This record gives sequence, structure tokens and C-alpha cells, in this order.
Amino acid sequence: MAAATTAERRRRTVSLPTRLTAIAALLVAATVLVVGGVALRLMRDDLGANLDRRLRSAATSFSEGPAGRVGDPAQLAVEARRWLAVQAHAEDEVIAVRTSDGQVLSTSGGLDLDTVDRVDDLLGATAARWWTVDGPSDGRIRALTVPLVLEGEPSGTLLVAATTAAVERTADRLLSAVAWASGLGLAFAVALAFISVRRTLGPLTRMAAEIDAIEPRGELPTDLAATVDAAPGDEVSRVADAFDSLLGRIDEAIASQRRFISDASHELRTPLTVARGHLELVGRLDDPDADRSIRLALDELDRIRSIVEELLLLARLDEGLPMVEEPVEVDLLLREATLRGMALGQGEIKIDAPEGLTAMADADRLLQVVSNLVGNALRHGGEGVTITLAARAEQAGVVIDVADDGPGIAPGDLPHVFDRFYRGSAARQGVPGGSGLGLAIVASLVEAMGGSVSATSTVGAGTTFSIWLPSVPSADATPPAPEGAGGESGQGGEPSGGFAAVPAQPGSVSGRRGG
Repeated sequence: MAAATTAERRRRTVSLPTRLTAIAALLVAATVLVVGGVALRLMRDDLGANLDRRLRSAATSFSEGPAGRVGDPAQLAVEARRWLAVQAHAEDEVIAVRTSDGQVLSTSGGLDLDTVDRVDDLLGATAARWWTVDGPSDGRIRALTVPLVLEGEPSGTLLVAATTAAVERTADRLLSAVAWASGLGLAFAVALAFISVRRTLGPLTRMAAEIDAIEPRGELPTDLAATVDAAPGDEVSRVADAFDSLLGRIDEAIASQRRFISDASHELRTPLTVARGHLELVGRLDDPDADRSIRLALDELDRIRSIVEELLLLARLDEGLPMVEEPVEVDLLLREATLRGMALGQGEIKIDAPEGLTAMADADRLLQVVSNLVGNALRHGGEGVTITLAARAEQAGVVIDVADDGPGIAPGDLPHVFDRFYRGSAARQGVPGGSGLGLAIVASLVEAMGGSVSATSTVGAGTTFSIWLPSVPSADATPPAPEGAGGESGQGGEPSGGFAAVPAQPGSVSGRRGG
């Protein structure tokens, strides 16, 4: 479940190349915006300065020309009319002169003076200054007013004005060109960054794929640095070398543990057999005082032999014990497991499995798994425990539930019930005969058959072990399970429909599972 959650979270996470490319795109976009904004601002200022120079040049031309030749106020109108008639001006410009008697003379064929906002204020200005006012069609007009003075007395006002439409059009064209160029440049930069990042992080991606393949493949990679093909000495190569060293130590530790379990199991079998044989030989002598001690010694030897056999089986499973893949009729297997469990404890076993329900498994090993769970429930479920064996088709497979209405498993112990040698809390440490390996063997066998096993429990209500196995790859091999088959397990309730009840033989009563 944890591995599935990790894989799902990994699928939802945006990949590192994508994130780095997005960061590069944001940096490029920010740079383009800053550069484009500065360039547009500088261009606007330059065009505005050119417009101001043009207006100032026109004003200077009049002030140094006609205005310099005026001897009296009446002559201003004559000189202004003559100068305006021959003065070249742009179509977006107007030059106007107001005389001392209020007469206004202006150029024609360019900007209409009547469309200039606040024109009376401009023509009546008594100080030289720049103006920016509204113009035609919601445009803006840049204007310069220069008072005309004759012998210390005001004789009129010169107005030079032009629209800023040309400046705005040029700025808009530049903005459009910058936008198109920035978009194309950003797209090219993003594509180049993505390709570069993918090539740079390619060894890291291959290393992550190799690491992800460790669990499904069941073996550790021997030379990850060579597999990822990283450049010698770079960061990825150093990470791969360090990970190779770590995997090597882990692989060595796992192999050492497996060798120890296998060798210890093999070595212990022979002396146990010899010791039991000698004890049985001594037990044939007529010595009543030694009978009880010999029986106790034989029981302990049997217990040790069982632990050794379980350790040996776990060692073989770790090394890849081959399993037979064959169709197994679940209802018949559950009945056989029930018969095996009848002599283990006092209680009742019920079966709820539809006929013809078939799973792909090793029949002998699956029988061992179910028998182990049934025997575990009978030994530790308490007097009069009721066990329900249910089966149903689910998620392209078959689910087998082994449920009891015993005392349940404490929440703190439940996540560890499949751990090796785990025997629960101190309240259950005195359970006789438990080694903490039974449920570990169940989990390993089910996993070797391509399935999974889980446990749910409620203290005081019972426990349910659920085994999922793949179904036979045929549309007709696994009929659909009836509605409600199996019921709610682990609650001690009486499931409904089609049960076969088998009373179990009397047996021992103890706390809870130890394995």
C-alpha cells in the first residue's frame, strides 16, 4: 500500500526537467519584459525629445526672424502673416501668433487650431512653457508657448503645437514587434532549455528508472553508474557511484542474512533429529520418573524443529522458491482447510464461497496459507470462536477472507503482524507455541503467488485477513460472485446465505496472534 501511494504521488508530481524548464521560461520571460519595457520607454522618450526639438526649432526660427524685425506692435501682424505663408510645417503641426489687439494668425492645411483643448489659455500664456493637452479623437497634443515682448511690453504670443499620434504609432509598432519577437524567442528558449535539461538530466532519469525497477525485478543493480552512462566526475556520476556503494552493502547484508538463515536451518535439523531419536530411545525404558521430563523435552524439540522448518521455508522464499501456477477451485480448498483446522481448537468454522470460483495459485501453498490463518484464529480466538471463510471475485482476481469474532488485534500491533518474529504487545508475550513467523510465511507465500494479503481488526469485535489472488485468465473461468458474499468480516455477526458450518475440536485458549 505504501509503495502504491508513493507511485501515485510520483505520477502526480511534475517532473524535474519540466520544472527546470518552467523556471528557465519564467526567467527568460521576466528578462524579456524588463528589456522590452526599458526599450519602449527609451524610445518614447527619444521620440518625444525629437518632437520637442522640432517645436523649439520652429519657435526659435520665428523669434529670431520676423519677431526680431518688428519695430512696433502693428508690424507684428504683417511680419507674422508673411512668415506663416512661406513656413514649411508638418501635417500634424500648427503654428499660431496672437497679436496685441487679439488677432490670431495661424498656418493652414495642418492641425486645426480649433481642435486643440485649452487653446485660449495657450494663446494667452504670459510665460514660456511646455504644454500637453487633449487633441482631436482623444489624442494628445504637445505645445510650446513663447510670449513676444517689444521694448519691455508684451506684444503677443507665439504658439507651436503638434500631435503625438506619430510617437504613439511608432511606439505601438515597436511594442507589437517586440511582442512577436519576444514570443518567438521565448518559445525557442523554452524548447532549447527543455532539450538541454533533458539531455543533462538524462542520466539521473535513467538512474531513477533503475531504482524504480529494483522492487519489481527483485534484484539490486550491480553497476548503476555504468547503466546511467553519466559523464565521469559530474554530480550525477558521483551520486550513482555512491548509490552503487550503498546498494552493494545492502546486497551483501541481505545475502549474508539469507545465507545465515539457510545455513542455520540446515545445520539445526540434524542435531534436532539426533536429539529426538535419543530421547525417544530413553523414553522406551521403564522409568516413570523420567517420562514427564522426556515428554516436555520432546515437545520443545518439536517446537524448535517447527521454527527451523519455518526459517528454512522463509529462506527458500527469499531465494525465489518456484510456485506452480494452476487453476484452484477456492470452495474445495476452503473445505479442505476447514478439515485441517478441526483438530486445532474449540469453535465453529463457516464457509461462504460460490461454486466454481477459481484462482491462479499453487494449490498446496494456498492450502498452507489458509490452514495457517485458520489454525491461528482457532488457537488465539478464544473459546467458542466463530471463523468465517469467504471468497468472492473482485478486481480481476479472487479475494479470500478469513474472519473471526475473537478479541481482535491492538491498533499498535496491527501494522506489524506480518513482520518476522513479531509477537505483539506484552499482554500476548506468554502465548505458547508462537514463533512470530507464521504470518510472515503467509505474506511471503501469497506474494510469491502474485497476490497480496492484508489484515483489518477491531478490538473486541474480531479480525479479518484478506488474500487477493489473480483469477484465471479466461472470461468463463471466474463467474461473478453473488451480491453480499462474504458479508462484513471481523465483526462476529452471522453472514447470510449458503454457509457450511463445521464444528471444530476442543483445543487451547490464549490471548491473540503471535504469528
